[in-house]
Amino acid sequence: MKKFAWILIVVFVASLLVWGFAVSQEKSTTPTPSATAGKEVTKSTKPDTTQKEVTKSAKADTTKKVVKEHAYVGSAKCKMCHNTPAWGKIYDKWAATKHATAYATLANEQSKGIAKGLKIEDAQKSAKCLVCHVTGYEAPAKLKGEKLTLEKGVGCEACHGPAGDYLTSHIKKDKALAKADGLIKPTEALSKQLCEKCHNQQSPTFKEFKYKEAIKLVEHHKPPAEAPKK
Repeated sequence: MKKFAWILIVVFVASLLVWGFAVSQEKSTTPTPSATAGKEVTKSTKPDTTQKEVTKSAKADTTKKVVKEHAYVGSAKCKMCHNTPAWGKIYDKWAATKHATAYATLANEQSKGIAKGLKIEDAQKSAKCLVCHVTGYEAPAKLKGEKLTLEKGVGCEACHGPAGDYLTSHIKKDKALAKADGLIKPTEALSKQLCEKCHNQQSPTFKEFKYKEAIKLVEHHKPPAEAPKK
């Protein structure tokens, strides 16, 4: 009987030990509020790169340059100022060049012969010819005023840029604004480049293009102001 009682006591003590061990293990694996607080703080303070990416993207968009298209107005708009004695009547000088009659040239016998050889029915209606014989021919219709007709040939805007925006600022002699509005004052290098857009080997009448000689045929400069009389 005593032996049986001792066995019960031993079993009871063993049970208490097992239960105590299990409780201690459960406490050690259960996160405390202080422990989880640290993790939450770490998570919330992680850098948010989303806004940075949005800002970076927006900044990139603002750096894109928008090239504005300027409208053509025709050489007649230049005549009012650029055909005065003070300007050396440079409009008349242009009107006397082959540029001014470039469209009409397409109807002469030589042009008809060239067109026939190229299987072009009418040179004055062919885009292959008009692209170089008429200023602004390739420009969208909205950028060509009613006065910019085929008959105007190769005009002032072929070298100085379409004047739809710079005409006013140029008249006001605001050089910086006129340039921003599209006015081109060609350097020798740019002038040569502009000439060679048409005077090149793609032209059926092309011969060696000698810029120094060719530019003299269309050159026009404002004469120096006369010294005031004493």
